[in-house]
Amino acid sequence: MGGRIAVVALACAGTGCIVAKQSLKMPNNEQTTVALMSGTLGHPMNGIARHPWFAVRKQGETSWRLYEVGGGGSEEDPTKNSPYGDTIVHKVWRGKEADRAAACIEKVGPQVKRQIERDYFFYPGPNSNTFGDVVLRRCKLSGALPSTSVGKDWRGLFGAGITSERTGIQVETPLVGFKVGLKEGVEVHLLGLSIGIDLWPPALILPIGPGRLGFADR
Repeated sequence: MGGRIAVVALACAGTGCIVAKQSLKMPNNEQTTVALMSGTLGHPMNGIARHPWFAVRKQGETSWRLYEVGGGGSEEDPTKNSPYGDTIVHKVWRGKEADRAAACIEKVGPQVKRQIERDYFFYPGPNSNTFGDVVLRRCKLSGALPSTSVGKDWRGLFGAGITSERTGIQVETPLVGFKVGLKEGVEVHLLGLSIGIDLWPPALILPIGPGRLGFADR
């Protein structure tokens, strides 16, 4: 019985069993909106790796500005970012919080992008996922990338500090690392892969599919 449950859980995680996903429909432009999204890479990496981007639309504007490694520019629909598929929205900021986020991303994003593109290394990092996590932390935005964003935890030979969710601590090396926090729960990183239990919202953290088995992150 236990073996069957494990197989079902892994199959469910691989196909995206996430409760209460964030809607892909973006809110109106009456306020500034900033969104953190990710999409799958092409086959055969589509089930085990994701790529993040920030989408920024100022109050009253009709188009979005995308910030990411290896791309960027203006888009009418920020959820359709070719060549990435199966877009997931991880966090949306609105109003004054989004105004602050947009100003920081506009300033910090290009700097971090240039640095990572200069030192880019697909595995274990720094890579496009490192970009997403660094921008979150530098702009003090409470959010997180999924466990399948390999490279998000890259800190060089050694790094320690608060988590991107800003309610826990994180210690990392290229081989092993961990984070512990009020929202983050307990997460262990082995060779860039994440396994753990997220406390709020509750979910199992798994290194396949969308990276979660349970409720969507908020």
